[in-house]
Amino acid sequence: MCPGKSTRRVERILLCVTLLSLSGCGPTGPQGGPRVGTVQVTGIVHVNGQPAPFLKVVAVPAEGKSVVPMESASLTSDIGEFSLSTYETGDGVPEGIYKLLFTWGQINLMNGQYSGDKLKGKFADPSKSEFSLTVTAGSEPQNLGIIELTTK
Repeated sequence: MCPGKSTRRVERILLCVTLLSLSGCGPTGPQGGPRVGTVQVTGIVHVNGQPAPFLKVVAVPAEGKSVVPMESASLTSDIGEFSLSTYETGDGVPEGIYKLLFTWGQINLMNGQYSGDKLKGKFADPSKSEFSLTVTAGSEPQNLGIIELTTK
């Protein structure tokens, strides 16, 4: 293989990666097609009285269908804070009635995948969720306060 071909291949790969990141296809960039309005929803999650870092919070439609093709979700911060996102980081949730689901996995630093659940699925079933959320279009941002999850 000629040295020039190898260099051009690397350049093309770097160009593709750059174009993808500029087009908003990354995990923190804009998503989706036509957008509907969202309302910011924030809160804090504690598990057994302690802040739960890197816990995934997902708002799923209570009736099983959504006005948008992607989920509204967030990972909690080091101190358990979250801000649900639909299109962009922290933008909120479209109008509707939702069940909140919680999984507490781990992020694989090698591939970026989030997997597992320290809560053993106890808070991941929409039909059993005790936590609901109602979002009305054009309403003020909602702070859900501290959500206490108990594994005992």
